[in-house]
Amino acid sequence: MLDRKTFYNELEQNLHSRLKEDHPIIDELFEKKDPELLRIMIKQGYQLTKVFAIYVGGLYYRCPIAKYRKKFALNVYEEETGKISGTNGHLELLDRFVKAVGISKEELDNVEVNPETQALLDYRFKLIEDPKSFHKACAAVMIASEGQNLEDRVGTMRREKMAEEFGLDIDDLIFFKVHAEEDVYHVRDGLNCTADVCTTKQMQDEAIQTIHDTCDMFDRHYDGILREYRKSTAAIA
Repeated sequence: MLDRKTFYNELEQNLHSRLKEDHPIIDELFEKKDPELLRIMIKQGYQLTKVFAIYVGGLYYRCPIAKYRKKFALNVYEEETGKISGTNGHLELLDRFVKAVGISKEELDNVEVNPETQALLDYRFKLIEDPKSFHKACAAVMIASEGQNLEDRVGTMRREKMAEEFGLDIDDLIFFKVHAEEDVYHVRDGLNCTADVCTTKQMQDEAIQTIHDTCDMFDRHYDGILREYRKSTAAIA
């Protein structure tokens, strides 16, 4: 079994090896500058964001360590209200972006969720529902999922570059600014909590594997979006 400091570093290194900025969809989005690809990304990504506070609430409910329950409670409070960041609830911030790119509420309500997106949703819910899987749920939600926006390149790309390339008002992309800032602290909480709750080598190994499994599912989520996009463009052609 690794000592706590070494295990913490292993968790962090495994996360940074798997961030989604490496997925080809990012380069394709800005090379083609096609609003249709952006719209498909938003409609599928919205399915993940709209339940995220529920995931964190599940971690709060299952967490065996009081100091981390308090951190998860603050995370849920920020997700639902935006009071800590001085903005609005995160889903409200995303709704602002959705409106800016011209997606209607009716379109969102009638999105057919891609199988890969649904698999990612179900995977995290399943981990949270099982008390014995708390260490894996924490790794999946607080490290692998919250950690997807950590790189400076992603933060810049998602806000300044997206506004520039797609003719959007940068204030309508505040959702990405808030996440780029807040997720640094959320991931740190996830790393610390996972490091503390993993008390055996098996649990440590499972937590590290969960980071990779979750990131694999994020990759497939984006693969599904590219498939949908290419199918839609082929139909037009």
